[in-house]
Formats: sequence, structure tokens, C-alpha cells
Amino acid sequence: MGTFLRPSKKSLQNPQHYEFINAFLTVIADSGLSTTKITTLVSQLTAAFGEEDRCFLMARASAIIAQREEADRRRDNLYGRLHRLTQVWAGSGEPTKDPAATMLLAPFKLYKVNTSAQIERESGQLSNLITDLSTTEMQAALTTIGGTYLFQEMKTAHELVQSLRLEEGIEHSTKVNGALVAARKACDALYDQITYLIEAYSLTADDPASYEAFITRWNGTLDIYQDMLDRKSGTSSSSGGSGGGGGTTPDTPDNPDNPDNPGGGSSDTPGGGDTPGGGGDTPGGGGDPDDPEPGDDQD
Repeated sequence: MGTFLRPSKKSLQNPQHYEFINAFLTVIADSGLSTTKITTLVSQLTAAFGEEDRCFLMARASAIIAQREEADRRRDNLYGRLHRLTQVWAGSGEPTKDPAATMLLAPFKLYKVNTSAQIERESGQLSNLITDLSTTEMQAALTTIGGTYLFQEMKTAHELVQSLRLEEGIEHSTKVNGALVAARKACDALYDQITYLIEAYSLTADDPASYEAFITRWNGTLDIYQDMLDRKSGTSSSSGGSGGGGGTTPDTPDNPDNPDNPGGGSSDTPGGGDTPGGGGDTPGGGGDPDDPEPGDDQD
């Protein structure tokens, strides 16, 4: 009877765990092992892995995101209206409003706020603009051209976006990480069921050759993970190869509730440690579809 090596899956970081389950599904799909029980469990593992993938990519929306996007649209609209107001009076020749608007237009030209930019970039540009327009002289000029209300509303909307952006990040991280821990546990339980079932078949089947071959093949990959975890912990693996599980780390949780790194595993992912799907783009930042200034404002 062949047995699988059993490195601690809970000690793998999230990218490593993703690669681990993905590799197992690939190998077992190529193995030709297709008993009813194995096929059913593999289908369940595939579905569970899909949930892990979804959580890992953090492709979730929340009510806070919707609120932040609405505040961002209002902020962009108010910015566009205030900018246009200064453009209307600058160069108009009106004795008091023209010089006031010309002075106000200077920081607009300097920062060239792009309401279609990534949200952090736009927020940084607007923060600088708001700071410049908050001086006593600029506030007097805004009063002269009738722009005080638009400025105050834009500033309020900007502060709301900043607050919701922070709250969004905290809530999003907590929810997704919690779901990711649950998805990992589901994958691990199904993986264990499948591997213990294959070990049983290798003992009881009339022709165990295909099961023994799969155990040998997959143990070659497990050796890599075990060596990686051993190097991380400062120990050396004494695994006996594909025939047994000697020297492996028991698959028990070191810290299973840490959503970022259950167990504190190594960051060296076999086959590449890049986060699948990348992601990273921050939602939002786009301008109001009714705003005629979707890109860099023109002088």
C-alpha cells in the first residue's frame, strides 16, 4: 500500500495553497482515476477551489463600495462645475470677477485633476487643490465669483470619499479574508478525503497499479512543498519518498485563523509565487458619465 506525504497545508501561505490545490486538480485530471467516489469528490473540490479563487482575488462588492462610488461621482461633478465657473469668468472682462477667477484658475491649471484617474491619484490631486483654494485670499475670490457653495460641497464630498475609502478597505479585507479561511478549510477537507480514498483503493483494488502510480507521482510534488516548509522552519526532511510518509510535518494548524497566512508558511511558492489573477486595481475613480470633462481638464 502506498501512502501520501502529508506536509502541513495549513502552514502554506495563501498563494502557495492556491498553487497546491490547483496542481493537485491538474495532476488528478491527468491520472485517469475515475471511480464514482473519486469523480464526485474531485467535482466538489473543483467547486470549493473556485470559491477559494474568488475569495483570493477579492472579487467582492459591498455596500460601502457603492456609497464611496456615489460620493466619488458627486465629488467629480462638483469639481467640474467649479472649474467651469472659474473658466467662465476668467477673461470675461468683468471688473471684479475676471481677476478673481483668473487667480483661482491657477491651481486648477497646476494640478490638472483627472476625474477618470485611479482613485488614489485623483484624491491626491484634489487634496492639493482644496488646500490651495482654502487660503483666505482664495476664499475671498470664490465668494466674488459665487463659487463658495460649490467649493464647500466638493470639499465635503472629497472628505466623505476619503473616509469611505478607508472604511471600505478595512471591511473588505476582513470579509474576504474570513471567507478565504473558510474556503481553504473546505478545500483541505476534500483533498484529505480524496487522498485517503486513493490510499484505500491502492490497498483493496484488484489492480492497484494506477493508484500506486498516482501516489508516486503526486508525492514528487509533495516533496517540494515539504522541503520548502522544512527550510522555512530550519529542519531537514527525512521523507522516504513515494512509498511512505516518514519525516513529514503533520497537517495540523499552527495558526489556522490567521487569514493572511494560516500557520506562518514560507513565501516561496513552488511553480511561482505570484498571486493568481493579480488584481490590485482599486475600484472607483471614474468621473460622472454626465460630466463633460472625463479626462484631464483643459486650460
